[in-house]
Amino acid sequence: MTPPIPTTMKRAVLNGPCDLRIETVPVPSLEVGDVLLRVESALICGTDLRIVDGTKTKNVVYPSVLGHEFAGEIVAAEGALPDRLRLGDRVAVYPLVQCGRCASCERGRGNICRNRKAFGYQIDGAFAEYVRVPAEAVRAGNMVAVGDTPADIAAVIEPLACAHNGQRLIDARSARSMLVVGAGPLGQLHVRLARALGVETVVAVDPAPHRREVALTSGATAALAPDEVTTTTVDQLTGGVGFDTMVVAVGRADAMEPYLQMLAPGGRVNVFAGFPTGTDEVRIPANAVHYNETLIVGSSSCTLDDFREVAELVRSGAIAADGLVTAHLPIDQLDDALDRARQGIDLRISIDAAADAGVPDPT
Repeated sequence: MTPPIPTTMKRAVLNGPCDLRIETVPVPSLEVGDVLLRVESALICGTDLRIVDGTKTKNVVYPSVLGHEFAGEIVAAEGALPDRLRLGDRVAVYPLVQCGRCASCERGRGNICRNRKAFGYQIDGAFAEYVRVPAEAVRAGNMVAVGDTPADIAAVIEPLACAHNGQRLIDARSARSMLVVGAGPLGQLHVRLARALGVETVVAVDPAPHRREVALTSGATAALAPDEVTTTTVDQLTGGVGFDTMVVAVGRADAMEPYLQMLAPGGRVNVFAGFPTGTDEVRIPANAVHYNETLIVGSSSCTLDDFREVAELVRSGAIAADGLVTAHLPIDQLDDALDRARQGIDLRISIDAAADAGVPDPT
């Protein structure tokens, strides 16, 4: 049974770079068309870290409530809910509100809409007990019902949909092999997604032994340290052809430059990770790109169609999204949680604004 809605709640407010405070404030009031969610799972993303640290400032509004990977229960609505949604439903929330009018939106690429607004740094996000979904997001269908999917898994739909967008842009479904550079949380998602899409050989690269071990459990056919990625090894893994596709899942130039030579002719590269401001210059061997017809494409967030498709894949069990949330911490320990995320101790950390501070749940 859903608990009654209180009058106040805790939330984490970013007032500027490195100025994050826990506040007790009134529960958001609703305007016509708005919906109120009780947050059940809100995950820390690398984008959150860059916003807090001040290395991502573009479009960031202060003060902001962070948290754009989340799931929650519909507890109130000011007006009728969209078809197939009811009070008490658990939903995952697509975090972008698009203008619907620009050239990108008209082409079905609203994720790169220049007028878009995002939960977590333009619209108050989910590092709070309750979050308001504004009417424009409700009308656009940003709330996607997930049935009895556990909240932590539902919250993973957003980053998994971002991975889906990147792999769709390099046509991973037709690939025989993929190199995933970086086996952090998003790299693990790419490994799982590639296997679910039928890629036969998926190789993860990461300097951390524990992440390589996790990549193997995620379905990687091999997991290598960077110095193990040699021409001989790649030839053995790909039958002498090279990798059909590559995903750059960590924002470092040295995670991209050395591996371009490991691609097959006609290879396709997704620059998935964002790079910290001032560190985004990468040297590209232009002749190799030219003569091998190498495709290099970036990806930013995901489309609403990606989000809905992945939600169905997760609901049906076609993609395994379990085991990716490896810690739960109360919001009063958010600074500790952010430090853990920076150190890469966990794959994903869920922040619980309703929990009392105490011993963190390691699960």
